[in-house]
Amino acid sequence: MAQVSGDHYVITVLTSPRRLAALVCLAGEIDMDAAPALSGVVEQLSAVVPSEVVVDLADVTFASSTLLNFLARAHVALTADTALIVCRPRRHTRRLLEITGVGQLVTMRGDLPPSGYWMPHGAARPEELPVLGGVD
Repeated sequence: MAQVSGDHYVITVLTSPRRLAALVCLAGEIDMDAAPALSGVVEQLSAVVPSEVVVDLADVTFASSTLLNFLARAHVALTADTALIVCRPRRHTRRLLEITGVGQLVTMRGDLPPSGYWMPHGAARPEELPVLGGVD
């Protein structure tokens, strides 16, 4: 598992053992303090070229333009055939995505894949998804 945190946020990255995919769990306040860590996540995911990136927003308590920028950058950085999926946004976060148009760049879901689908990042085989550099 790759994880980075600040005073008010936590970013966790998990991988799928079944296919080249990543789950990015965001928690807390996603504001400018989280921007450098989110930029690192985008850079590493674009280098790996996963077939699917799932972003779980269930535990986001506040979202600023930093979240919008992260999703837009991920959309641009990932290949056209990589699915970018946003799961479980709270009502205020979903509204932010909708009114800014960023929600049109992603697929929105109300759930996550079943339990056991994702595994800690460190347990993945190296050829599945390499460890994210700079994210401890």
